[in-house]
Order: sequence, then C-alpha cells, then structure tokens
Amino acid sequence: MKVFSKTYINLVIIVIFIFSSSFSVNESYEKIGNQIWTTKNLAVDKFRNGEKIIESKSKEDWYKASYKGEPTWCYYMFDEKYSHLGKLYNYFAVSSHKNIAPVGWKVPTYFDYFELIKYLDPLISHEYLNGNGSLAGGSLKIKNTQYWEEKNCKQIDSKFNAIPSGGYSPSLSYPKYDWDKYGEVTRFWCITDWRKIIDAVDFDDKDRLLKKLKDGRFDDAAIVLRLSKNDCEISMDDDPKIYGYSLRLIKMISN
Repeated sequence: MKVFSKTYINLVIIVIFIFSSSFSVNESYEKIGNQIWTTKNLAVDKFRNGEKIIESKSKEDWYKASYKGEPTWCYYMFDEKYSHLGKLYNYFAVSSHKNIAPVGWKVPTYFDYFELIKYLDPLISHEYLNGNGSLAGGSLKIKNTQYWEEKNCKQIDSKFNAIPSGGYSPSLSYPKYDWDKYGEVTRFWCITDWRKIIDAVDFDDKDRLLKKLKDGRFDDAAIVLRLSKNDCEISMDDDPKIYGYSLRLIKMISN
C-alpha cells in the first residue's frame, strides 16, 4: 500500500536539506543584554532556500560577481586553510532577499549593533559613535591572546568573541593592499538603511547627507563595524558593497 506520494517524499527531502544546510550557524551563540548573537563568523555557502552562493576563487571571480551586484563569498586569501576564520561575503550576499540567515535569525542592522554597543558602553550616543567610536570594542574581542596582536584590552568579556579575521578590499590601483591582514583587523557588515540612520543621528551636516542620499551617492556603500589590533575601540566605516567582510547574526525575538 502506498502511504506517501513521491511528491510528498521529495518535499520532505528538500525541507531537510535546506534546514540542515543552514542551521549549523546555531552551534555557538551568546546572550548579550537583551540580544542573542552568534559568536563565530558565518561560514554558510547557501541561502535559506538551499540556493548556492557563488564562491570566488580569484580576484577576477570576485569582480565578475560583485560588479554585477551578485552575491559571492571567498576564503581569506582565496585559501581554504583559513576556513576557521569564517567566510568573507560581499554586501550583496549579506543583504539578499533570499536570506543568508537561517530561520529564526537575521543579519543585524546598524541599530542592532548600536544596541549591542550601548549595552557595553551605556553612555554612548549615535553621534559619539559616529565620530569617535566606542571602547566597547575591547569587550567584543575574543580574550584568547593568540588572536589579537599587541593590544591586550582589559574590558569585560562579552563572549562575542570577535577574531581578527581580516577582510577583502580589492583594488585595481593598489593590489598589494587587497587583503586586510589576518591578526590585525576585522570588519562586520550590517544592513544599512541610510535614510533611517540619517534621521536617527543628529549629524551637523544632515541636509548635506540627505542631498547625497537623494543623489544616489550612498547607493554603493554600506556601514561596517571595525575592530583593530591597535586599540580597544569599535568604530564605523562606510565601505563599498563590493568588499568582502565577516558576518555575525542576531536571533529574531518575538514580541
């Protein structure tokens, strides 16, 4: 007797595949304040629906995908021996409607990161963070001294466990600076809604920024959060979406 149809069985197989291919991100996470964050850099190569994200194995591959606005990822130095650092993604992978995060998780926004930083540095404001950074960076760095060179930060350990995983900022003019060095720096993408950020922050030149937004001058850039070996701060940059950086996820909490 036929209990299950072939269509039903195939559907179950697809669901199991999608679930297993993306849910491994849940292996390591930590509650920090009212948020739950992953404590390892993301290393998935598929979207939530099981569709593969293109791997770039050369600078040419990376440019081909990124300049077409297509999602891609690579290993640091295009070398799988650095897989323990997680994968480096362009912003198009991070922000895709196909969802790089598994069910129940999301890519953090600028405001999610601001909440994290404010929990660790309660006196911080949007304006101060934008101009000066925050010493919460020392709490976000992993405390294992084998990772971060030179600066041993004394702030409390948040268990966020940021490692200096480097980054990829390819250049046609200065190719020797393509790679942000492992051991020195890390950058994390966040979903960037420029209009909401400009409205929320009391910028002195808000009118100028709104004009730039209207003119499309922010279209190719997104905000990244930066940690460096040289200090215990976390600061913000606005970098081209074609660059390759690390990614953390935050758990979606139902109200």
